[in-house]
Amino acid sequence: MGFASVIPQIFWPESDESFDLECADGLQLLRHEVDEVRLAYLETHETDGTALRNTLESWDLRLNALAKRCEKDQVQLLNQYRHRVELGLQRYMREDAPLANRVTEALGSAPVPQSPETPEPTP
Repeated sequence: MGFASVIPQIFWPESDESFDLECADGLQLLRHEVDEVRLAYLETHETDGTALRNTLESWDLRLNALAKRCEKDQVQLLNQYRHRVELGLQRYMREDAPLANRVTEALGSAPVPQSPETPEPTP
């Protein structure tokens, strides 16, 4: 990527102008989406980051649209959270998901997730 193509992305980042929610609603929706992506990867033990990159690219475009009408601090905080989740998931896909998949293979089945309402078995 040449220097000339970096400058526009810094000062005029691409955005999804069709994302026209009010600031608070948009930030809440994007926060929810990041959490859902994180939970989906942890639940499925996915090791391919292609879908994650595509999802977060779309997410970034929508955050850039919101940044034009939201407080800078809120946008930066949510963006920091998004990047931390991405870094955590990259590490998970690289290290923990393959191990979880090997455990599943060795035990012959995937664990059954328990809902918070399900009582733990007593010994």
